[in-house]
Amino acid sequence: MADLAGNIYIADKNAHAIRKIAPNGILTTVAGTNVGGFDGDGPAKERRLNGPQHAYALPDGTLYILDSGNRRVRRVDADGTMTTVITDTQDLSRGLWVKRDGSLIYYATQNALKRWTPSMGNVAGNPMALGLNDCGNIDVAANGDVYVSDRGGSRVYRVAANASPFDALAPVAGTGGTTNDGPAVDGAAALSVGMSEARGVAFHPAGGYFVATHRGGDLWYVDTLGKARVFVEGNGGKAHSPTPQPVPTVDKVMGEPRSVSVALNGDIIICGNDAGYIRRIRYNPPARPLPEALDLKIENGSVTASWSVPADRWYQLESTLHPAAGPWVREEMAPSTGALMSRSGYSTAAPARFFRLTTFRSWPN
Repeated sequence: MADLAGNIYIADKNAHAIRKIAPNGILTTVAGTNVGGFDGDGPAKERRLNGPQHAYALPDGTLYILDSGNRRVRRVDADGTMTTVITDTQDLSRGLWVKRDGSLIYYATQNALKRWTPSMGNVAGNPMALGLNDCGNIDVAANGDVYVSDRGGSRVYRVAANASPFDALAPVAGTGGTTNDGPAVDGAAALSVGMSEARGVAFHPAGGYFVATHRGGDLWYVDTLGKARVFVEGNGGKAHSPTPQPVPTVDKVMGEPRSVSVALNGDIIICGNDAGYIRRIRYNPPARPLPEALDLKIENGSVTASWSVPADRWYQLESTLHPAAGPWVREEMAPSTGALMSRSGYSTAAPARFFRLTTFRSWPN
C-alpha cells in the first residue's frame, strides 16, 4: 500500500519485517528485525514481528501492521515508535482496514470479520460476520459497507456497515468454485464469473472495485453495475512477464497476486506473491488545468493564505523557510468543502516563509 508521499509499504511475511520503497526506488526496512517473535513495543526497527501479512498506511504517514503470528495489530508513528493497538486470542488472517483518523479498524481471523474502536482498549474486536474460509483483503464502500475477499471460498462478500453480531455474508463476486474464468466471460455478471481463490479487493474512487485472484492470477474490475471486466490476465502460476505493458491486457503477465490497493495518485499496486514482484499500474490522467489556486494576502503585519479546491479532492497546505532544502511542514490537511478556505496568523516580522498547496483525490473510502 502507498502513502501520501508515494512510499510503497510491503509486508515481508517470511522475513518478519515491513519494507518501504521510496519514490526514488530505494528499499528500506521500517519495522521488524528479520527474526520472528515478540519482544514488546518500542523503536519499530528494533522490535520483532511474527509473519506480518498487511501494512496499512494512512495519509499522514502513520502505519498499521497486521502482526498475524503475534495476534496483534500494531501502529508505527511518524517518529518510528511501534505500539500494540489490538491483541487478539486467535491467529489473524490477511485483511486489515483502518479509517483515516484511526477511529475504526476492521480486521479478520481465519473465519471471522471483526470491528474495533479505540474505546475498546487493547482487546480483540467484536465479530460482525462469521463463516469466512480464509480471509483476504478488506475494503470499505462509500456507503460504509465492508467488502472482504475469501480465498478459501473463492468469493468476495459484502457485510452491512451497521452489522451487529452477526450479519450474513452476502456474495457479490465469484461463483465459490475453483474455475478460473478469463477474457471469454469479460462483461458477465460478477457472481457468474469463476474467481478461484479471490484474495485481494480494493475500491476505485470513481466507483466499482478490483478483485485479485490468487489461483487464477487475474485482476478483475467489477463495475458499478456488477459486471466483471478483465483488467490483467495471469496464468495461475509463478509468472512474470516483462514490463511495461498496457492495460487492460489479455497477456499472462503475473502470477498468484496476494493483494491489490489503489494509491492516492490513482496507481494500482499489486503484490505478485509467488512471482516475487510488486507490480504497479500507473495512472496517467488526461492533461487538464486544475481549478484551484493559493493566494497570499499581507495586511496589518499579518499574512493570510487562502485557497480554493474542488469538493471532490483533498488538500494539503505546507510551509517552509527554505524552499530548496526544506523541510516542508504540514500546516493543514483535510477534505475540501469546495468553498474558499484560509489560514492566518503568520507575522511579516518573522523570517520569510514559503507556502505550497498540494491537492489529491479523496482518500479511498
